[in-house]
Amino acid sequence: MSGLPSTAPVVIIGAGCIGAAIAYQLGRRGVKGVVVIEKEPFAGAGSTSKAAGGIRAQFSTPLNVRISMMAVEHFKRFGDEMETDPVFFPVGYLFLLADPEPWAAFQRQAEMQRSLGLPVRTLTPQQAKEVVPELEVGDLLGATFCLDDGLGNPHEVTQTYVSQARRLGAVFHFADPATGLVMEKGRVTGVRTGSGSTVSTPMVVDAAGPHAAEVAAWAGVDLPVKAVRRHCFTTEPLPMARENLPMIVDMHSGVYMHRESGGMLLGYANPEEPEGFNLSVNWDLLDRMVEPAMHRVPALEAAQISNGWAGLYETTPDHNSVLGPPFGVQGFMLANGFSGHGFMHAPAVGQLLAEWIVDGRPSLDLTPLRLERFSERRDVVEANVI
Repeated sequence: MSGLPSTAPVVIIGAGCIGAAIAYQLGRRGVKGVVVIEKEPFAGAGSTSKAAGGIRAQFSTPLNVRISMMAVEHFKRFGDEMETDPVFFPVGYLFLLADPEPWAAFQRQAEMQRSLGLPVRTLTPQQAKEVVPELEVGDLLGATFCLDDGLGNPHEVTQTYVSQARRLGAVFHFADPATGLVMEKGRVTGVRTGSGSTVSTPMVVDAAGPHAAEVAAWAGVDLPVKAVRRHCFTTEPLPMARENLPMIVDMHSGVYMHRESGGMLLGYANPEEPEGFNLSVNWDLLDRMVEPAMHRVPALEAAQISNGWAGLYETTPDHNSVLGPPFGVQGFMLANGFSGHGFMHAPAVGQLLAEWIVDGRPSLDLTPLRLERFSERRDVVEANVI
């Protein structure tokens, strides 16, 4: 655990992929001495460590598409920029549609995505089977596919951001949770920790993932971010888990899958899952997942489950993130509520928040993601959440 300075130009609460990316980008912009406070013993030990690793730009809102495309450009040059191995593998995302209304919506979205420069294709069921021969496509209406989407390594990305941010002067303080904010006349001026330390600062960034609402409440901010459990299971090695296999998302059942360590990773968003911080594995969900997964990919009948885990999505009512300063509080920035796409957006969010802090505005108009959209009822729902 690094020593905790008494002052800092910026304090970031949370050392997951989002907090680490912001720290790195601030360092790149010449901000020395950024402090990142993390309650866990190492970076990325929370939700980042449970992420499925998908990276995609096939979203239903133009702003999320733009953020993803910015992030993908970062991921593509990550290895060269950071002097590390590649962390992004553009195998594509294949969305499978079996119901009329979602299929019509995905076709409209594909037109919007192409207008923004994303090379997404709409496929017939047979064309989808040509991409993944193992698919059962008899009940499908169509599919969308984009080779600019793919898979990444959340752990490697986060740890690299941490090491590079440290090289640029950031201090990471582990195993000592933030416990409160110092406030003076509507302005955040410091952060208190469980060890009794206080860091004075003119700027605090809330990157606390599923715990973001608690941090925001210390500043008197009502942040509608809830923690919801999500499950992943992995199989023993399978022949179909080849290196170029895309992420497969069956929108009818909510099951998604991709290759993982020679086998397959299966994920499922239980629509009845209550909010909360429960990280125990509900093995009963496996039965609900296996039947639709085997229907879509009969080759999974031979699969043996090797592992399972649960992680937390930090969700908002409209499944969009909350970015930027909340109205009425000075010296406070929000980077929260990614609803399952935090890892894939982390490089772009790091850049945009660093620009906002250093330059006074981000290079992409993030107005639709401001917190006040909820009270103004101007929120636009992101439909493509898995």
